[in-house]
This record gives sequence, C-alpha cells and structure tokens, in this order.
Amino acid sequence: MSSRDRLCTIARTYALLGQAKATSMELGVSKSRFLGIGIEYADRREYQDTDDVRYVDWTLTARSINPNTGEYKPYTKVFHVEQMKNLILVADLTDSMLIYEKIASLFYISSLILELSHRLSDKVSLVALAHKPRLYTGLKGRQAIHLLEQIICNSSQTGGNTPLSAVLSTVKAYAKKNTTLTVITDYAHDPEEFSMLAKLKNTLMTPTAIYLVAHMWETQLPATGTTATLLDPETGTLITGRLEEVYKAINTHITHVQAILSKARISHLEIQGIGDAQMRTVKIIETYLKARQLAINV
Repeated sequence: MSSRDRLCTIARTYALLGQAKATSMELGVSKSRFLGIGIEYADRREYQDTDDVRYVDWTLTARSINPNTGEYKPYTKVFHVEQMKNLILVADLTDSMLIYEKIASLFYISSLILELSHRLSDKVSLVALAHKPRLYTGLKGRQAIHLLEQIICNSSQTGGNTPLSAVLSTVKAYAKKNTTLTVITDYAHDPEEFSMLAKLKNTLMTPTAIYLVAHMWETQLPATGTTATLLDPETGTLITGRLEEVYKAINTHITHVQAILSKARISHLEIQGIGDAQMRTVKIIETYLKARQLAINV
C-alpha cells in the first residue's frame, strides 16, 4: 500500500469513527421556538408514525393503558432544537499535516464537528488549505466530510507550505451573522500567522475555535544528550543540533502561539495524536460548541 493510499484509508476510517461517536450523542446549546430532536427536553405528546422510536416515553406509555380494552396510547418526548448557524471549517492539509497520526486526528475532529453541524442543520463552508486555499460552499456536514475524504485521497490537492494567513481573505468574504470559524491545523506556522487570525476574529467578531494537532515526537523530547538532524517537511530545511536545544526552541514557539490565542480569547485545544483525540472527544465537542454558542449574539 502506498503512502497516499494509507493516508486515504486512515482518513476514511477515522471519519467513520468520528461520525459514529457524534451520532451516539444528543448535543446542542441554544433553544428556539421550534420543536424537534435536540438536547433539552421540552414536552411530551402522542406518538406519531414519523417519530423516532428511540424517544418513546415508555413510562408514560405504560400508564396510558386502558384497563377495559387493554389498548394504550404511546407517547414520545419532544426536545428543543438548535437555531441554524453557518460554519466555516478550515482543514490544514499542507505538508506538515500529512502524517498518519495527524491525518487520523484531523479527520476524527472534523467528523465529530461536521456530523454535529449536520444534525443541527447548519450550513457549512469548507476551506481546504494545501498548495492554495480551496473553498467549497453550500454544504451540509456529511457532504463536507465526504469531500474532505476525496481531497486527501487525491495527492494533487494536498501538500505545499501555504501559510495559514492565506485563508484570511476567503474567511472574511464568507463570515457573516451567526457564523463560527473552526480551524484544524498544527504549530508549523509562524506565530504572526496566528496573530493575523486573531485580528480577523476580532475585526469580524466571528467566534473561533482552533484545534492544534501535534505528533508526540514533535513536542516531546525522545532522548537526552544526543545530536540530531531534523527535516522541515514544508521548507526542506535541515536543522542540526543537540536535541535539548531543538526542543527548547519548539516549546518556546508553542508557548508563543498559545499565548497569542489566549490573549485573543480564542478557544483552542491541543491534540496529541489520535489516542488523545478519542479520549478527549467531549472536550473537542465542547470547544466547538462554546464558539458556536457565542455566534448567537453576534
């Protein structure tokens, strides 16, 4: 199996896993005057043929049995539904992200968010960042994740070392009322790129959530007292030095990026590989919902 085929298989596997996980949850953040399936209980009513049997209130149904005829009226629970929002999802598919662990994490996170947005009837604009930003609009959540799968399986549409700031003009053009911006990327961008993203967020008043995907050996020193030569996958630059000094510089960079995001009050979450992503499923969703909830008042 080629490297590209392996990436494609990993992407599809963890997209399905994320979708299944999101489907098993009843999630939401805000009420509207409409009724349907959501997170917050609203009322009960008699069951109709089009209702989902998972929400039958069996306790109330059991009490509705007519002792004379033995017949009963089934009842179903009714919930508040979410107000529809607009989601701009930026998926970083540049060279530094094309690592098995990172792609697995990216697709798991994306699938969680996009399945949730699909169930909330949100409109999705997908920005795939590779050799250049590619914008896809008018999508539903499940369409967006399938499109991402097609992109990662096509080598001509991924890779490159395009800066994160390349998406800013695209985001600016499509950010509007009730819009949330979600970015899935890594630390392999200049801190100034994150500063520019923070400025855009404040200018447009667009709630933003950023997921910073990292491979364990990018952030954790594997050994001490050694010298190594590292290759930057995006620039081709070779860096030779003592590992302690290399990782000291890496940690300084990471701390700088996190400080920029914290100062700008951007919700952000670091994910250390797919195992960490799965363990922090609820936190991933909470980070997205926190930003989405803010869009109510924008």
